[in-house]
Amino acid sequence: MRIATDLHGHTRFSDGRATPEEYVAFRRELGMRVIAVADHDLFAGVRRAAAAIARTRAPMILLPAAEITSFLHFGASDAEQFHVLAYFAPDALHAGKLESTLLYRRGQRVQAVWRTFVLEWLDGLEQDDRRAIDPDGTLEMLPPGDFPALQATIDLVVARRRPLFERFREHHVRFWEQGSAAKELFGWTPQECIEAIRADGAVDIVAHPARYRDKMRTGAVLELATGLEVYTSRHKPEVAAQWREFAEAGRKLWTASADDHQNARYVRPPCGTPVATLERILRTPLPLEMILAA
Repeated sequence: MRIATDLHGHTRFSDGRATPEEYVAFRRELGMRVIAVADHDLFAGVRRAAAAIARTRAPMILLPAAEITSFLHFGASDAEQFHVLAYFAPDALHAGKLESTLLYRRGQRVQAVWRTFVLEWLDGLEQDDRRAIDPDGTLEMLPPGDFPALQATIDLVVARRRPLFERFREHHVRFWEQGSAAKELFGWTPQECIEAIRADGAVDIVAHPARYRDKMRTGAVLELATGLEVYTSRHKPEVAAQWREFAEAGRKLWTASADDHQNARYVRPPCGTPVATLERILRTPLPLEMILAA
């Protein structure tokens, strides 16, 4: 049995455009039963999403989550990002439990480094260009938690100084790949990332497994991983079917998600996520009313 889910999508706290409240409202209208905000490397939108669900008393469960960045071949010419989703049970939102995790603190560090990274880029611009983007010096006064994330920064540059977009796009790639901060935050292997997720008490699911170029290294990671995304907007039906077969043959957990960034037409997952996967993440049986509604 499967439950209607969307367990992978982004908000304005990383490279999405929706607020956490908009993110929740959209999925509520679709009748989703279990959802997750899974911004890149941080949990900044999770509590707002949980509050939005609580206010409406919608029959939905929110999984606190993040899409954690690691690398295959970090620092080499064939380096590629490798993403692992970390899913916490909802009780992680009780009494500051989530905020005490290594992954949450790492997310705060990511926000601080991003702020410094963007401000350094602005400092290197001609005075007229900098004034066009930040005429009142507002950006440098914002704390890391309020500073525009990736998509919001791109939208700001495009709206106020479009010719600088290509320069910024080239620059922002370095955030993940170059410098001591990038190595500190993203230079770990997927296996090290998975171990950190488990040490925090979360469940590791490899994101969009068809994406990675190094198939041998990807296979080794999948052997270790607890589960994988079978259905996302990146997977064609025949590819998704192959990954589902792989997951079930290896007795892996599997999920169905959209990987939504709000920059293209929303593609609803063509099926739900198995009850067994959700109960493993929740660490408790699903409420009977959700199963009956499936």
